[in-house]
Amino acid sequence: MSSKTFLTISKEECLVVYKDIINNSDNKWASAKNLTDLKDYGASTAMAIISIEELVKSIIVFLDGKGFEFRTIKGIGIIFRNHQIRHLIAFAMFVVSVFGDDLFKFLAKIRENPNEIEKFSENFKKENHELFERKLKFYLIRKIIRLKGEFDWFSQADIFRQDGFYCDYDESLKTPISISAKNHKEVIHRLEKVREVGKAIIEAYECTDEITVKYLKLAVKECKKQNLYFQIGNSLASVRQTRTNPFHLVRKSFFNGYK
Repeated sequence: MSSKTFLTISKEECLVVYKDIINNSDNKWASAKNLTDLKDYGASTAMAIISIEELVKSIIVFLDGKGFEFRTIKGIGIIFRNHQIRHLIAFAMFVVSVFGDDLFKFLAKIRENPNEIEKFSENFKKENHELFERKLKFYLIRKIIRLKGEFDWFSQADIFRQDGFYCDYDESLKTPISISAKNHKEVIHRLEKVREVGKAIIEAYECTDEITVKYLKLAVKECKKQNLYFQIGNSLASVRQTRTNPFHLVRKSFFNGYK
């Protein structure tokens, strides 16, 4: 008799298990905070990264419990085994936070002054479409340049996770205690953004009101309609077949030409 795994438990079990995974993620995050207070920035970084990895796992299990079918994708088990795949998903969540921050700032301006939406609409109508496209392109290029730097950090997250506990010698001595408070603060801020997005996804779909349930069902149907599972499966197959770091594949597709 085969034992149960994250891939084989029922949807009902998923809705129980994901809470324990989140609790583990929260515990690791609390440990990271405590280690920060002790100025053990290396171990704190490692714990924070592990916390985010557990959050990624909990999201997949939770969403399948709510009707999605991510665990049916061929090769999806690699997400539960491979640190770098989880770090890549964490980067995708960070990207959501970057564009989300700009949206929230815009919405905040509207809340403070409702006339802002009318002003924006009028300016959009008056502006030459070619000028608008240039502004949009400039905005996106700035974001891509920023995200390229963040992408580089997430691509090395597995190294930071491992180096957080031990000393090593590579041309020079590397120790966890050599991480500066400033650099560590940037790491925690970065991962907090990922954590906020992950928590928001779960909290949004945990609601059982009629409107949330309606849009959840639409999202489940849309995933199938858009062949999302098939596309993810193809991407995972590329990683398996080429035995390449998943970040290398993404770099070739999206960040070539950006330094």
